[in-house]
Amino acid sequence: MSDNPLFAKPDLFAARRILVVQPHYDDNDISIGGTLAKLAENGAELIYLTVTDDLVGVVDQSLSAEKMAAWLKDNQYKAGDIIGVKEQYWLGYPDAGDYPYFAVRRDIIQHIRLVRPDFVITCDPWTPYEFHEDHIVTGKAAASAASLYGLTRLATTPEIDAAFEQAPFDIQGIAFYTSPYPNTVVDISSVWQKKQHAVAQYTAQFTEDDMTLLQHRLEIGARYFARDNDFEYGEALKVMSTWQLHGFGEAYKV
Repeated sequence: MSDNPLFAKPDLFAARRILVVQPHYDDNDISIGGTLAKLAENGAELIYLTVTDDLVGVVDQSLSAEKMAAWLKDNQYKAGDIIGVKEQYWLGYPDAGDYPYFAVRRDIIQHIRLVRPDFVITCDPWTPYEFHEDHIVTGKAAASAASLYGLTRLATTPEIDAAFEQAPFDIQGIAFYTSPYPNTVVDISSVWQKKQHAVAQYTAQFTEDDMTLLQHRLEIGARYFARDNDFEYGEALKVMSTWQLHGFGEAYKV
């Protein structure tokens, strides 16, 4: 099946500019911080787009919304510096709240046209047993946006749309983390401590005890993903071409 072009996958590590779309401030780094750090070390420019304001998850709910938001962004900037993130954007939809899917898709299309990535990474919206609508909406909207951004009748803002029409570009692929059907395991052994250090910056959302448990769970997971390989720590992703996301019932086999 690997010789069949229907099941071919693009090379994530050939990407030079990557838009990484996450539901909450910490999802990218917790899920694939090692892979992202390796991509940055490989010369890729990482741009994060965060969909929700993440206020529901802040451990100190006595703070004002403004102070919670400032704390979260401080955490994210510190973690991003460790991972190697070049730019950060935020959409500000209400964490675990009521917001329209098509508005999220429009905003992601806008940012795709703005930052001009050759690869998109997001959470897998088709993961079984995923209850969190923020993850489902974000992953599905990002997948759709990465496939439909070239259709200019899907308007965003006039300036960004006009610039895109004058200089169109192609997305080479999309990758999903927390996927039930991963096809790529990345060796993150050399950047494992970098990922741990980045995740530890998220003090707004985790108590000290919770962070200890999270780090322990991440280590178990990283060792599990590396189990069939000759390295110690791994992260798993589903890497695909965007055309495989429509009308291809066996896409899960890619």
